[in-house]
Amino acid sequence: MDVRTIAPFYNGDDVLKQVMEAHLLPCKISSDGMHVDVQAGFVREETGSISFSGHSVEKANFRGRPIFGTKLPIPPPYEAVLAHPTDSLGDKEPARLSVKSKISSITLWNLSDEPKASDKIPLAMLWLKLAPLVHSNASYSN
Repeated sequence: MDVRTIAPFYNGDDVLKQVMEAHLLPCKISSDGMHVDVQAGFVREETGSISFSGHSVEKANFRGRPIFGTKLPIPPPYEAVLAHPTDSLGDKEPARLSVKSKISSITLWNLSDEPKASDKIPLAMLWLKLAPLVHSNASYSN
């Protein structure tokens, strides 16, 4: 099992001021670590419909196939970050992660079909909202 430690405060306060939008695509992309300008080749347009999340549904093409996406905000009080490994302390020590930027939202993309509330990622986001209620000490009475 790969254990990692996140240490955001080693980077200074400016790191968490950098905000980006993450995209979850329905494919695997092999990367050699080179920087690629995705924005130039990834053209998306609104379809005119509204998704379960209350945001517009967008359409794009990826490798010649239509994909549909919608924005999923990160539910408070949670925050998502983009982290990269900085160093390894050895085989038995966890690697350190350096926080590069904050993620404001995740755009979920599906092949040929609009994202649904029953997809895995929206269900996980729903659990983030429900978890405090399930684990609270509040009691229910009639």
